[in-house]
Amino acid sequence: MDNFIIETKGLTKYYGDTAAVKEVDLHVKKGEIYALLGRNGAGKTTIMKMLLGLSRISKGTVHMFGQPFEGNKKEFLGRIGVMIETPGFYPNLTATENLEILADLRGYVKRDAIKESLGRVGLPYKDKKLFSEFSLGMKQRLGIAAAIIHDPEILILDEPVNGLDPIGVMETRDFIRGLSQDYGKTILLSSHILSEIELLADRIGIIDKGILLEESPYEELKKRNVHYILLSVDSTETVTHMLEEEFHIGDYRIMGNGCIQIFDTEIQTKEIVRFLAGRNIYMDAIQKGSDTLEDYFKKITGGEGIA
Repeated sequence: MDNFIIETKGLTKYYGDTAAVKEVDLHVKKGEIYALLGRNGAGKTTIMKMLLGLSRISKGTVHMFGQPFEGNKKEFLGRIGVMIETPGFYPNLTATENLEILADLRGYVKRDAIKESLGRVGLPYKDKKLFSEFSLGMKQRLGIAAAIIHDPEILILDEPVNGLDPIGVMETRDFIRGLSQDYGKTILLSSHILSEIELLADRIGIIDKGILLEESPYEELKKRNVHYILLSVDSTETVTHMLEEEFHIGDYRIMGNGCIQIFDTEIQTKEIVRFLAGRNIYMDAIQKGSDTLEDYFKKITGGEGIA
């Protein structure tokens, strides 16, 4: 348990006879950004709620800071910042006023904590705009500001870039990365946006239909991505037969759009170009490619992409 700041064993949640989360073993290391990746409804939010005691655990255990969560909940929650689902604030108050109430409820927070937390998420301090007038993106930013106001050790964020415009997404990504790299915060977040996970996460847990299918450092997942040469020609059958005889390739796939994927990447593309040109075979295109995280997600879930 000492190696992980968050660890679950056999975490399970039933709604009636239906298991929304099934036997999840989660391992989050101190100081890393861990992303739960899955489609909407995969069980990501349910896992986060169980971690925090907001949803009853049907079976399994949660440990944080090397100790059981059960029996230490009050102490642990003071060391955790949370934003789950749509942030709820008083609609007739400003961002600053809402955070002032939150600070009072929490008790002690350091001087200038409200100003600093608003500044980190790009919201003005003591602005007159009411929460009811906020865009979805502004509400999301205020939710993150509320989560960090007490300088937590762990930050748990459910879809933190949801509703943000491209600039807001980039700023939030940089802010989250900075909390990890500059301040040593441990961050557990959920997302269904693959492009953001690829740019942000140190470790990824892929969840589908309540089951944690894989948990791995992102760098290791990248190494598993398949590399290939993509060749576009008029006659795939003729060309593959010629390449088999000349280069002895056997690991390839003929695709339905006039393309051939050659997985034997020891062959140089220039060798293929020279060989086919010498036999008057016309090519529309030839290039190197590799699977993306979305390709990998499709492969291990056996389904569609993650929209």
